[in-house]
This record gives sequence, structure tokens and C-alpha cells, in this order.
Amino acid sequence: MLIGTYELLSFRNLSAQLSRRSVDVHFRRYRADRSDEVKAFKNVLWSFQKHLPLSEEPDLIANWDYFYERSVGCIGVLKEWLLKALKKALKDGGKTLTPRQLKDSALSVSQCENMLKDASDGEEALEETMEARAKLRRLMGLEAKFTKAVGNGDRTSERAEEKPPARRRRRRPGERNPKRDPIGNSKRLEA
Repeated sequence: MLIGTYELLSFRNLSAQLSRRSVDVHFRRYRADRSDEVKAFKNVLWSFQKHLPLSEEPDLIANWDYFYERSVGCIGVLKEWLLKALKKALKDGGKTLTPRQLKDSALSVSQCENMLKDASDGEEALEETMEARAKLRRLMGLEAKFTKAVGNGDRTSERAEEKPPARRRRRRPGERNPKRDPIGNSKRLEA
């Protein structure tokens, strides 16, 4: 089992055997352009806020976008950041987290930019595109038109060409269903 960053993606296709036996589990970052993910991020931030062992609870939710910005939407980064700030607060003997402690513990803007670039590149590498699928089909000698993908969830980027379901013709009473008739003599000849 390998657990790590997107840099491990290069290992998954080193050989056909490794590709066949590998399973990618993608723990992606929360995205600010999706309201349900923003809500989930705020819930996690609120949960961290509630569990900080301080005598006075800080109001982290009021500045959720700052926490999102400096964690790039990654909960692991957020957790490490809050732990650093908590250590400073406890060392200083404070009752709560101060904005200064949070700022001093946060990653720099340039670090966040690098992390965001790596995350975006990794997410793109994991995304199955129509172009990659068309290339695979050409290599296999199949037509470039697609049927609906099975098991990939609802992908808005993938517009599948679907044939409408075949309509069943209603049979009249007494008309046989199509089936194979037995061939040859089904009874064994006894000698």
C-alpha cells in the first residue's frame, strides 16, 4: 500500500501488472466553487473549532475563507496548521487562538500557490478525458463513439452517445416467442 501525494501517480502505471492490481483512492481537496463542498469545509472547520482544548473557543468560521485559502481546501493541511497555532497558544499561556498565532502558523502565499498547482495537476492527471478515451478506443480498433460509462458516476464533462432502448413488439395472442427449436431426435434409440 502506498499513501502519499500526487507524485505517486507515476508509479501506478510502471507496468501492466501493477496497473491491473492497483486501486486509486483519491482524497481530493474541497473546492470553493461548489457550495456543498464549501459547506462541508465549514463543518470540518467548525468541528476543529469545537475540539480545540482552550478555555475560550475561537471563532474560526467567521474567517473560513482565510482558512480555506491557506490550506488550499486540504483538511490535513488545515489540521497541521491549527495544531501549530494551538501549540503557540498553549506555550504563550493564552485562553484562545489569536489572529497573530494563526497568521504566524499559516503557510505562506507562495507555499499555497505551489500546493494548489500540484493539486490541480494531480486532479487533472486522475481525470479521465474524452480525448484519452477516444485514443484508447482507436488503439483497440473501436469506433470513437461512446456508450454511457459504467461506474464513473455522473460526469458532466462526458457526453455519451446513447442508443434509445429497443422497443418490444407486442405479440398477438397465440403467436410464439422467438426461441431455438431442438434439432435432431431427442429420444435415444434403444437397441
